Amino acid sequence: MIFALAAYIILQFAIALWASRFVNSEADYFVAGRRFGLLMVGVSVFATWFGAETVMGASGAIAEEGLAGGRADPFGYTICLIGMALFLAYKLRDAGVMTFPDFFEQRFGARAEVTAAILTIPTSIIWASAQLLAMGQIISETAMISLNIALFGGAVLIIAYTTIGGLLGDAMTDMVQGAVMMVGLTILLITILVSGDFSFAKITPEQFDLFTYDEEGTRESWLSALDTWMVPILGSLVAQEAISRFLGARSASIARKGCFLAAALYLVFGSIPLMIGLLGHSAGFEADSTDSYLPELAKQYLSPVMYILLMGAIISAILSTVDTTLLAVSAIAQRNLIDPVARDLPEPRKLMLGRSLTLLAGLMAYAIAASGETIKGLVEIASSFGSAGIVVALLIGLHSGYGREKAALAALFAGAVLSFLGYGMPAWFVGLFDEAAAEAMPLWTQGYEGSFVISVLGALGAYIGVAELEKRGMVSGAEKESPAAS
Repeated sequence: MIFALAAYIILQFAIALWASRFVNSEADYFVAGRRFGLLMVGVSVFATWFGAETVMGASGAIAEEGLAGGRADPFGYTICLIGMALFLAYKLRDAGVMTFPDFFEQRFGARAEVTAAILTIPTSIIWASAQLLAMGQIISETAMISLNIALFGGAVLIIAYTTIGGLLGDAMTDMVQGAVMMVGLTILLITILVSGDFSFAKITPEQFDLFTYDEEGTRESWLSALDTWMVPILGSLVAQEAISRFLGARSASIARKGCFLAAALYLVFGSIPLMIGLLGHSAGFEADSTDSYLPELAKQYLSPVMYILLMGAIISAILSTVDTTLLAVSAIAQRNLIDPVARDLPEPRKLMLGRSLTLLAGLMAYAIAASGETIKGLVEIASSFGSAGIVVALLIGLHSGYGREKAALAALFAGAVLSFLGYGMPAWFVGLFDEAAAEAMPLWTQGYEGSFVISVLGALGAYIGVAELEKRGMVSGAEKESPAAS
């Protein structure tokens, strides 16, 4: 088993090494020289989006909660990809940017650019570390080696091939990883259906409920349900990991069509873990934990060879997420924090700097993953913290000339502060040192229901309020408008 996994990961490194021959500039490294056609954009965005939580977590959550457990995967993230196609892909690609903070500089100014970058980088690193830890756990369990060795070995190879190959290398490995995921999940679904132990006729109407219930049978509130939908749909809409893929398209039209293709692939193959969860629950199958639901079921029904293939599919999902996230971090750090103060660097120096930042981002993610303890509780926060203000300012800025720099800054700060309070970060931080003191803190420091929805509404209100003051000349700020906003 360990040799098969090692050979698979080394193959990814070999592909990235070959792709590195075509990487000669900053644009080559971060947007692959804008060479991607429709298939490359679609499959690459799909593979990037199809993470470990989709393959491993969705089946267990749906088995436990019914369709309510699938509000993020596959439904929410599919809608998010459609939103990218409709509202972001064409205009951002047409603007000629390499990162979405590039557009903030074009449309709102340098301070908005830097603020958006600072809000994005930390959570992306945390997200990458969570995926690294998941990968380490899978390799450790399937190859029967220690978690530390599995985590270190996997991290070294991922960091190496991402650092060398850039976006072109990542996208080419995504094609392999996407194919493995599709084949592995399809084989698993066919196998359990022909086994005779599972039947769609046994699925009960209760499993199709889109609301969750507490232990006393009380249904969750509408605000809580709306928040659960909005985190994947809006919170992930401005993920540089996916945006970088369609920014590498040959044209704005291909960028938009590629996102539609990715959405279709995500819905089709994301529905396989969904069906497995529904079928498994109706058949009475139980697993040790939510995250181990699909692997345990696969181990029981697949042959050893097919089981190894499925584990390769799961690792593929993680690899494509981690490499893209590391590259997204380095792209934003270089383009939006370093380039503005080092504008005259020659292309070879920029390329070397980009690779160095990717390496640094990987080492930071590995360090957090190796600690292990802090990852589980931060995964949900990493997917939405700080994004409320970004999505408000980006969507308004792309599609209108309403509002200038101060309005964008107001939205960014309001979204970040409300997210910080909504997720209970003050009490969480105090609790790291004194749990009793954290419990005694005021309720508004311990988080509240509907935190993401409230953050988006607060950011929107802040943007509109300051934009109106700008219109009346009560707040100064030079107006900047990119071609994408015209």
